[in-house]
Amino acid sequence: MKSHLNAYLFLLCLVTGAHAQVAGSTWQLTVEDLNHIVKAKATIRFTNQAATESCMSGNWKRVIVEAKDGDDKFFPLSEPLAYQLDKGRLTLGRVSVCDGYLFLDGKFTEEKIKGGFNSVSIGYSKALGKFSLHRTGKKLTILPNNSFNRTSASLRAAPTGYVQR
Repeated sequence: MKSHLNAYLFLLCLVTGAHAQVAGSTWQLTVEDLNHIVKAKATIRFTNQAATESCMSGNWKRVIVEAKDGDDKFFPLSEPLAYQLDKGRLTLGRVSVCDGYLFLDGKFTEEKIKGGFNSVSIGYSKALGKFSLHRTGKKLTILPNNSFNRTSASLRAAPTGYVQR
């Protein structure tokens, strides 16, 4: 029993740690169609806020689109977007239209994510293209017992106790 509890706590820390690692970070998103033509570009920021409008089960968090350009009919940057990290994979997309999901799915790393773009519903999946995400904001190492002010666009100068890399 104790070993099952330890395994559960370990997995919970992995998932929570991954969300904490990406929350607040800013990334450049590029979405291509199957002919490798860029159809959408955006600057997005991952949050730690629950995506309450999701039809999907799981631990979905909100994504903020800070700047966008492209075909909103191809990838809906004007609609609410959410993400989930699970077992080292990022899934990002529209989860508020039940059974009409549009997902970007790829292996998560600290600096870049690449993968497929798919339309998904019950018993159906169709490849629509590919995507890439590249971290644009500086990573922050937060040291204990300090605070900082955040603006919606960027981090201001780092106060004492924070190290920008």
